[in-house]
Amino acid sequence: MRIATHTDFDGICCAALFLRKFGFDIKVIYSTVKEAKDLSNGGFSVDYTCDLPKIGTSVNIDHHKSNYEELKRTNRLTQEDKVNPNAASATDLVFTFLEYENDSIAEEIRELGHLADIAQLPSEYHPLDIVLNMNSDDPVSLRKISELLAKKGRQILTTQWLQENYSKVRSIYEDTHNKIKEFLANNSTFPRILILDTRQALPSKLAKEVFQPIFERNVAVIALVYSKSTQEPIRVSFRVAKAEQMRYDVSTVAKRFGGGGHRMAAACSPKYEEIPEKLVRELENIALVGDSIKYLHL
Repeated sequence: MRIATHTDFDGICCAALFLRKFGFDIKVIYSTVKEAKDLSNGGFSVDYTCDLPKIGTSVNIDHHKSNYEELKRTNRLTQEDKVNPNAASATDLVFTFLEYENDSIAEEIRELGHLADIAQLPSEYHPLDIVLNMNSDDPVSLRKISELLAKKGRQILTTQWLQENYSKVRSIYEDTHNKIKEFLANNSTFPRILILDTRQALPSKLAKEVFQPIFERNVAVIALVYSKSTQEPIRVSFRVAKAEQMRYDVSTVAKRFGGGGHRMAAACSPKYEEIPEKLVRELENIALVGDSIKYLHL
């Protein structure tokens, strides 16, 4: 068996559920959304695609609205596919698809994937989340995390491997949070819709650490701009504050730049010349009466 899954927390939990169900001999391909699309266009074959756009003729298990609409538009959605834009996470869908019953470890994995994808992962799991993010382009580390989750569930926090790897990146994580604290201290007021450019200020893999501290400042929508380097594509991740989830749909903005996602969380890769002017214009389309929009550098 061969599956492809996303490199984020939800995707890793999907892989863990498959590994727990079918054993550690199955092949797991860890992929970004763009890589999944490239694999599909290149004729690559897998049995299951999780938390990603459908690869080839695989069974697609996903919860992204943009993917569902694309499958419908191209007549690629089959009865075997389990694509539900109303599901909170792909992990939830995989858990049901694999018909787990009376398995406490599988239930813990399902809960972690679910909480991570709705941005409510308990703080004690930050070491796991940070190690995962810092190794998101290392398939060996992602496989190790998947296997540890499959074996240990929540007890992955006590494993030597995780503790050792967290100690390696802890200083980078703490430095990132110090920069965020300094930014917050230097800005007393924030707009309702904030475009925050973190390029050359924060490690791209930790840029999303700014979401929660800024949402605590009464910001409704954040468009987070980041990039690995000046030679790498720009990425924009959109998030909506939990209290505002029914008032804004950031997936419509992401689509205008060739991306997609959910109402509360979406992403895209705009061109350099589209930041910030076009991004501001597109965000104005979802702004409510009285909303301010501001572009800031961290």
